[in-house]
Amino acid sequence: MLHLPPTASSVPEWIRKAAGAINGLIKQRGAPFGEPSDTAPPSPRIGEAWIDSTDSNRAKIWDGSTWQALW
Repeated sequence: MLHLPPTASSVPEWIRKAAGAINGLIKQRGAPFGEPSDTAPPSPRIGEAWIDSTDSNRAKIWDGSTWQALW
């Protein structure tokens, strides 16, 4: 069963909120994800995004210590 965060009353609302958060991260960075790559950016900043072509083209965000998959 899918557990929704307390502020979301439905799955569509949760998806809208998650998409908004992801778009906010992209806009903060000032650039889109870019092309998929098999190597991570060498000196990432917190919030920097990368599409990992070695992991089914998953979008990932740098949290300051590791790349976190967005799904």
